[in-house]
Amino acid sequence: MCVARFAGTLLSLGVVASGHLRTSRTSDPVDQDVGDCFALHHDEDSLEGCLLAYLQKYMPSWDTTNLGTLQLAILNDTVDLSLEARQSYGWAADIPWPIWRNWVLPFASVNEAITQARNSWRSLFKERLANLTASPEFRQLHRIADATGKLNSVLWTTVSPGSTIVFKSEQTPKIYDPMSTIAFGYTSCTGISLMLVDGLRTIGIPACLVGTPAWNGKVANGNHNWVEVWLGHELGWSFMEGLLAGSGSLADPCTKWFCSAAKMDGTEVFTEQWDSMSNDTIYPMAWDLINQEIPGLNRTHYYREICSTCGEV
Repeated sequence: MCVARFAGTLLSLGVVASGHLRTSRTSDPVDQDVGDCFALHHDEDSLEGCLLAYLQKYMPSWDTTNLGTLQLAILNDTVDLSLEARQSYGWAADIPWPIWRNWVLPFASVNEAITQARNSWRSLFKERLANLTASPEFRQLHRIADATGKLNSVLWTTVSPGSTIVFKSEQTPKIYDPMSTIAFGYTSCTGISLMLVDGLRTIGIPACLVGTPAWNGKVANGNHNWVEVWLGHELGWSFMEGLLAGSGSLADPCTKWFCSAAKMDGTEVFTEQWDSMSNDTIYPMAWDLINQEIPGLNRTHYYREICSTCGEV
């Protein structure tokens, strides 16, 4: 259970599981799409301007309200550091625009943090992961899966010097953004998943939050969040949990405790994304089911198919 049980806050699953609701974010009718920034812009200033325009275009309402603060504190760093990662790591250089724009570039996945004041996790993560990313062992890694495994094995102590982040159930939405997790030293599956997503994005690896608001379609059965990672053109997407929440492995899906025919029976699974033009649904946040501003993709068919031959772990 990731989300704390608060009386009256969990809505009927029927609100979120229709599967084809569009986010309520609005797009500028004059400029419907910024286009492929990598293909259209080759000089640095022009490319950075395109990436900033893309981020601003699909912001949820609370970020639009805070746009001035974001411009001063976060947006330029987000663009600069994401491009730096693209140039620094071999696996990042050829990540296609549709993947990059949704699951590397963005400064948030859902509505973290609850203060509605975003934080610059990317610059902090870059600083605290510097010893790892500069090490000869890490620099010799060429496969996204290997880099992901290495990051997941050390992230929980590296980003919180002098202490180790630990798992504590039912913390969302009290503690789930990376800065709160570091400050308190604990979080539940949503916070662990978001920290892993952000750690991977820091080193140019596409990653997204994925989960279900209700096992077997029943809110009483609980909810869960985990992570999908894009492993390259040939391997595509795979899924895992942060080391503190599970095995931390990208290996056989059947090793995941939740990947079974019984667990996926009636369960709807979703991933989040940034742009609200190519999504096919909203991302239902179990801690805020009435909120329909986060674009999402319905991944139910994928998980029911891949977990259909797995028994209970």
